Amino acid sequence: MEVVNKIDQENQAKIWKIIYGFSESLVLKCAVQLEIAETIHNHGKPISLSELASKLTVQPVNSDRLFRIMRYLVHMKLFNTEVSSLNGGIAYSLAPPAKYLIRGWEKSMVASILAMNDKDLLAPWHHLNEGLTGNCNAFEKALGKSIWVYMSVNPEKNQLFNEAMACDSKLVNSALVSECKSVFCDGTKTLVDVGGGTGAAMMAISEAFPNIKCTIFDLPHVIAESPEMPNITKISGDMFESVPSAGAIFMKNILHDWDDDECIQILRRCKEALPRGGKVIIVDIVLDVADSVHPFSKIRLASDLDMMLNTGGKERTEKEMKKLIDAAGFASYKITQMSAVQSVIEVYP
Repeated sequence: MEVVNKIDQENQAKIWKIIYGFSESLVLKCAVQLEIAETIHNHGKPISLSELASKLTVQPVNSDRLFRIMRYLVHMKLFNTEVSSLNGGIAYSLAPPAKYLIRGWEKSMVASILAMNDKDLLAPWHHLNEGLTGNCNAFEKALGKSIWVYMSVNPEKNQLFNEAMACDSKLVNSALVSECKSVFCDGTKTLVDVGGGTGAAMMAISEAFPNIKCTIFDLPHVIAESPEMPNITKISGDMFESVPSAGAIFMKNILHDWDDDECIQILRRCKEALPRGGKVIIVDIVLDVADSVHPFSKIRLASDLDMMLNTGGKERTEKEMKKLIDAAGFASYKITQMSAVQSVIEVYP
């Protein structure tokens, strides 16, 4: 019998794992759509396959197919199995990461899972090779118009997109208000969130720091769909033309949407709107390409490609971020790390 070439086997396995990488995302999406995590959580104890099948949102359920999906989810370490004390069969329970699949929890990632795996919003990834020319916007190639125009004329996708952004905001906000209090407790009295979306960030900041008067600023169609929020003002406009004046200007996941020249223009509008002693607070990914062991290292690199495909923007290293800050006429900056994908960059005139 021929001896198995271990190295060849490992290399093939690595490529096959990458080929089937899509399966984990789509099985995860399926689990969210079926509300599997909620069903097990609400059951209050490990649940048998038949009990799980009877409670799912899709009926009737083919038990064999559900078993095979659950087997894959267990392999993904999202759910655990144990022997049922009642009949000796398999019972399923939540593994620690599964709590992020439960709707209603402040750190739920359901909205991001659904948006990132939406068939249309995945389409630009199929044009990654064409984007190498530098003249092709993959989102436009896939869907016929820029991401901003597309969202403005597709309310259902815009809602999906905004819910995903709000989901990300909740994850970031939790770290921001608990780990970066000094960013806001420095005498800041007014704060405007440029590109504030549905206002998730401002709601968290307003609740944590009630002495700060908060405003969200975004495009008219975004502001029109944002909820009414107590103690928060809403203003519509275009950040490339002007930004409302405030003691601090806040931008979360904004600069990574744009190329360098556009970022410099946005930062200049912010600088014009700042009073003496004001600052810009940027919450964005800061790439450290040498750090391959950080839990978020792969996610940050993937986000960079996501920006390249969808908006023509990019995630930046500290050196690249400093280049923008200097070009916009600011004097200094300070970076604070937190337990989120993004970092906080305070920029001073």
